[in-house]
Amino acid sequence: MKYPICALAVACLATTANAQPYEITSHTIDGGGGTIAGATYELSGTIGQADVGTPLAGATYELTGGFWTAAAPSRLCADQNEDGFVTPTDFTAWIANFNTNDLRADTNQDGTVSPTDFTAWIAAFNQGANGPVCNP
Repeated sequence: MKYPICALAVACLATTANAQPYEITSHTIDGGGGTIAGATYELSGTIGQADVGTPLAGATYELTGGFWTAAAPSRLCADQNEDGFVTPTDFTAWIANFNTNDLRADTNQDGTVSPTDFTAWIAAFNQGANGPVCNP
């Protein structure tokens, strides 16, 4: 009599058992790393694929972790006709870009095309190939 009651209790428990939830967690392969620093720039990293997440951004540069992405197009801010050179013809191109509210004329990279961009363009032009880089 004792065994049939135990068998009935085991059968009731077996029908109400739930499976454990499964979870896939994120892992990275990090093997240390370090920091490289120069007079102006500093880069820290680890060995392995960087974690996917929100871009790390500073005043001028941005670092996006995760899968390899295509590089954002960039050009010298003074190169308004996008021929790869900083020449006097870029002044005419800057005026045309400014008059059409083209973001290439946003030389100070504040998100708007305004007269202050002209002062920034002159400074960038005077620096030539060593001038600031703009996107777009």
